[in-house]
Amino acid sequence: MECRICGCRKSEVIYKGIIRDGSFGNYTKNDVEMHQCLDCGAIYHENSRDAQFYESSEYRQKMGEEADDYASLHDKEVLEKLTITGTDIFRDKTIADIGCGGGSFLDFVAGAASQVLGIEPTEAYRKKLEKRGYHMYAYMEDALKDFEGSVDVIVSFDVIEHVEDPRRFMEECYSLCRKGGRIIIGTPTEQPVMRIALGEEYDRFLFSTQHLWVLNKESLRLSAELAGFRNIEIKYRQRYGLGNLVSWLKYRKPMGNVSCPYISEHVSKGWTADTEERGMADYIVAYAEK
Repeated sequence: MECRICGCRKSEVIYKGIIRDGSFGNYTKNDVEMHQCLDCGAIYHENSRDAQFYESSEYRQKMGEEADDYASLHDKEVLEKLTITGTDIFRDKTIADIGCGGGSFLDFVAGAASQVLGIEPTEAYRKKLEKRGYHMYAYMEDALKDFEGSVDVIVSFDVIEHVEDPRRFMEECYSLCRKGGRIIIGTPTEQPVMRIALGEEYDRFLFSTQHLWVLNKESLRLSAELAGFRNIEIKYRQRYGLGNLVSWLKYRKPMGNVSCPYISEHVSKGWTADTEERGMADYIVAYAEK
């Protein structure tokens, strides 16, 4: 297998077994091999998804979502995303959200931006957002016809791991950006803390049919660099606190951001900061300029 990011033909199988297929508790019937590139370190599997899988509602249903309840599920995530992006970069700018889903993030930045556009293959979400006045496209290549070289800020969270070719994804972001424009691209990483603590039990959850890639700092940086971006910075973010790890160890399932009476907020924040500082957090974000 050839790595689509760096072109290296050498990889090692780091996991072989069932992997998650949709939301927690749903797994593949057959074993899947997870390969890790021996050059850039990206983790990937050979399964692929037809584009129509994301255009229909099947994918969202697999993830436990429906078009009508998107806001109730995802509005609460916007504040976390704004801590990643900051709030001073949207005023009077053209903003694109790649993989915008039902538009929660777009709704919150639209008041400051001069115009916003969303890229979203799921037709049900796209039609709803079009009715609300947003410029909507199924894919970046469609948006390029109207906005090539004119977007000031591109944000994309939890999308690049789904695409067949992360390098091409970055190249399309580059084409969409104006000169001096910037991208903020976030994706789950291999989360060393959880993998060390939970072992193969966590691997079955981390690796999934819908995520064709698990990128690390090196492979995410390389994807942006090869696309032409400059001033690239990769930052770690820990989205789930210490309570999630402790509860998972106890209940053998993900618990989200839960609090434990025996873990103080001070201790949890310290643990979060430590995982980010040591590069052991569960999420990475690429910041770059064209």
